[in-house]
Amino acid sequence: MNWKLLEELSNAPGVSGYEHAVAEIFRRELKPIAKKIWTDNMGNVIAHIPGKGPKVAIDAHSDEVGFIVNHVDTDGFIRVIPIGGIDPRVFYAQRVIVHGTKPLIGVVGAVPPHLLNKDADRDKAIPIEDTFIDVGFPAEKVHEMVHIGDIVTFDSKFEDLGEVFLGKAFDDRIGIFILIEAAKNAKKIACDLYLVAAVQEERGLRGTGCAAFSVQPDIAIAIEGTVANNLPDVPSRKRLAGQNLGPEMRITDGRVIADRQLVDFLGEVATKAGIPHQFTVKSVGTTNATAIQTTGSGTRVAAISAPVRYIHGPNGIVSKSDVENQLKLVIKFLGVADKVPPRR
Repeated sequence: MNWKLLEELSNAPGVSGYEHAVAEIFRRELKPIAKKIWTDNMGNVIAHIPGKGPKVAIDAHSDEVGFIVNHVDTDGFIRVIPIGGIDPRVFYAQRVIVHGTKPLIGVVGAVPPHLLNKDADRDKAIPIEDTFIDVGFPAEKVHEMVHIGDIVTFDSKFEDLGEVFLGKAFDDRIGIFILIEAAKNAKKIACDLYLVAAVQEERGLRGTGCAAFSVQPDIAIAIEGTVANNLPDVPSRKRLAGQNLGPEMRITDGRVIADRQLVDFLGEVATKAGIPHQFTVKSVGTTNATAIQTTGSGTRVAAISAPVRYIHGPNGIVSKSDVENQLKLVIKFLGVADKVPPRR
């Protein structure tokens, strides 16, 4: 496992609409093995590895949740709005990086709690729009270096903690990592394969539909990082994917009903290979499989996800074994993609 590649992907900035750094890594890594790599008008990067069998698209999104500058005041304090779903409770007092004319480290500030008028106000999460970022420079320098439209990311560095990794953007740099490693390490690819690094997933699954329209796959699998909530105080009936239980394959989520034959086939592949895995039925969240499924004449879709604790926050935790088993399953699938039973 090339964990250094995952580290590079996690540390790279790539807020929705500004995925260029991640796209460069994706192109660099797949250039030696893909027959063709191109970028469409949305910014999706698509790599084609020709082969016999069904046309298969393996999709992962290259963007992460983050922020964009919408105002710099006369005192040099920076205001932002979120891009993607971010709980405001995890924003205040965080270290962030403002990607201006050069990267600037700042801290998220707000009116100090002891200056608030009501005790009740002290217990409320501060809306992101009511906070500001302090980069510690005089106002004139801030105005020279920071402009409306600059992106802001959490200042979180990838760490190997032994059994798990800690870092930002595991949703969905894990997926990008799996696409690259699967293509490099698969001994057999029994399909006509398209690898899609999709953009703007966190802004409403905006990019992947364009890629799907271009490729028109028969089968598509979204490779994701998903919520792991086998945590204290979460009752078993409300737990979705659990960490250290293998990759998650969802039957339903908040917006998609996956192709049941395809999901069952993936489960059989995992079982035969001795790969731990879990199935979920839920009514929250979704993946790019939703947009791909109904593009053009329709596509058979499924999703394979690594459970991540504290997703969409400054620091996520993912199990090494879950990522390893996610990769094993994708590689095994590529070797038997031509054996997927026809749609009933």
